[in-house]
Amino acid sequence: MNIVRLAIAVICILIISSSINTSAQRKRGDFSLGEGLTITPKVGYNLFFGDLVDKSRGSISLGVVADREMSNFLSLRTQLIGGTMQGQQVFQTSGLVYAEFDNFYTEFTVGGAYKPLNHLLGYFRERRFQPYAHLNAGLVYFSATEYWGPASQGTPGEEWRSASGVSPVVTMGGGTSVWISPIVSLNFELTGSLAFSDQLDVHDVWYHTYEDWENKVNAQTTNPNDFYYTFTVGVSFMIDQSKFSNSSRYNRKSYIKTRHYYKTKNKRRSFKRPGQKKFLFF
Repeated sequence: MNIVRLAIAVICILIISSSINTSAQRKRGDFSLGEGLTITPKVGYNLFFGDLVDKSRGSISLGVVADREMSNFLSLRTQLIGGTMQGQQVFQTSGLVYAEFDNFYTEFTVGGAYKPLNHLLGYFRERRFQPYAHLNAGLVYFSATEYWGPASQGTPGEEWRSASGVSPVVTMGGGTSVWISPIVSLNFELTGSLAFSDQLDVHDVWYHTYEDWENKVNAQTTNPNDFYYTFTVGVSFMIDQSKFSNSSRYNRKSYIKTRHYYKTKNKRRSFKRPGQKKFLFF
């Protein structure tokens, strides 16, 4: 639990420093939640690294991230992601499956993201590749079932046990945004999640023999935490541009990259000189 507290402390520091930087660096104007806010629906692939996995550890995840710039290099983010997990434990001597599990999970986290190039080289919202690192804390809900395999003394495919609940989770990782237009960008992200539960695969204890399991004696405990990676690909939509200004060194690059998107139609004007007819100008 010390890791959870450390993660929460770091996130609080990020938020406080972001607020200070925001007041010092942003242009004057009323606060708007939509300014600098991007919404990113995404799809991905999770790899489970708990106790009950030797192979077939991958499955599908779907989620959405809301990320709002708080300074020119820090942002506040929330993520909701979920899907299925699976895995098989192989009996070492025979190579047959001893047990397998499936799990439905939903993870909600809040945290911060750091953009090093904006920090080191200057703010540039049209940068083609914008890498970032993120740290988050939250909760994960799980509903998992474990089944006997052919290598066990139980009936293959029969349910062994099940578990469900909510656990604290800490996630960290990194990714990059690929600028496409002032509104749209692609997003690639890799995240590692540490759940403070050993039941995401239900395999928190195990037994040397089937008789031990039946009598619930000589239980062997496993590692206390489950861990999984998630790789996602998404499309980010900018709700409204933030009030942070590009560093002056990027003014020309910004103009070249965005001029096609901000062409304005010429508006018809009219005026009348004394003693002349009214002329129209376009």
